[in-house]
This record gives sequence, C-alpha cells and structure tokens, in this order.
Amino acid sequence: MKIAVVGAAGRTGRLVVDLALAAGHTVTAVARTPSRLPEFAHGTPHIVQADVHRPGSLRGPLAGQDAVVSTLGTTGRAATTVFSDGARELVAAARAGGPQHLVAMGSAGLETGHLPFAQRVVSRMVVDRLYREIHRDLARMEAVLEDSDTIWTVVRAPMLKDGPPAAGPRVSYDRPLPGAGTATRATIAAWIVGHLGAPETFRRRVTIADD
Repeated sequence: MKIAVVGAAGRTGRLVVDLALAAGHTVTAVARTPSRLPEFAHGTPHIVQADVHRPGSLRGPLAGQDAVVSTLGTTGRAATTVFSDGARELVAAARAGGPQHLVAMGSAGLETGHLPFAQRVVSRMVVDRLYREIHRDLARMEAVLEDSDTIWTVVRAPMLKDGPPAAGPRVSYDRPLPGAGTATRATIAAWIVGHLGAPETFRRRVTIADD
C-alpha cells in the first residue's frame, strides 16, 4: 500500500512510519518540521513538509495514497485547532483524489460516562480541567470526520507511554473500554499499521489499551 503519515515527526508518528516500512508499504512522512525526523530502522520514507493550518497543504502529499494516518499532536494544554484543522485538510485531500482510508488518533478521555461515580468526579475535576481545550478540539476533529463522506477510523488511545507493544491489547469498537488506563505508543502504532484498509474499522471509533 501507499501510506502517508501526517505528524510523522512525533513519537507515535515515527513508530507508524517505521512499522509501515517494515511491513513493505511505500511511505510518505509528512511533517511540519522535517528536520525532526529520525533515521528509520526499516528504510527511508519519502519526506514532505506541510502544515495542516495552511489550507490545501495536504492535497499534494496525499494525492494517490491508499491510506493516511494522522498522529498530530500539540505541546502544552492551551486552546488548539491542530486536530480539527488536520481533519478538514484530510477530508479535502480525500475528496480531491487522495487517500481512501483516513485514520486519526484521538483520546479515550472524550467519554467518561461509563466510569464509576468516583472516577467520573476525578476525571471532571482533574483530567477535564487539564486537557479541556485539547479534548474540545479532538471532539471537533471527530465531528468533521463523521460529517464527511469519507472512510475514516478514529483510534482512541488512553494515556500514552513508551515501551514495547502489548502482546494482546484490549480493543473496543464504538464503545468505551472499561479500565482503559494506558497504552504504549508501540501498541497503538502496531494496531494502526495492522488494520490499514480493514473494512471492519471503517467509520468507527476504536479504543485500544494495554491493560
């Protein structure tokens, strides 16, 4: 497959690029700052500079791709539009003859109604307060994708950490995953690469956790 990774310079994006290369895919690494990209263990991707805040910036890099993975992120906790802007650019590129499958990383923290009462209180008082602005834009991102006529998958991850991939991660489709505490970036990256173009993931939210 021809695969593009947007946000390829980030910690999860780098793993997606390397695993996709290892799987034999042709990979385009899209980054706002390409100089931050490392040397990859399993080959060399095509490298493109692009900024999702600039309308139309992804149409060229994503033209002719089979799938695109967005691992966009932000530093700090201030208000942002990087996720929703990225989603709009992904959708625009797909409509212009770009990728058939859009995969975007989201957060398992967007849904807390399933948690026990005490955990909901803690989540609202601590987690929501710290990540409120990020979660708001992640919710906007999901809405942009859901309202589009594209084939998308949102991968909702809990708290991310470094480490090897889980041998048997827990996965839930379209429903919260009880007890989803953490997942390694390697777990998320491996699941994404292993499910690119998989019909069972189309237009669905998938929550993944190691424990």
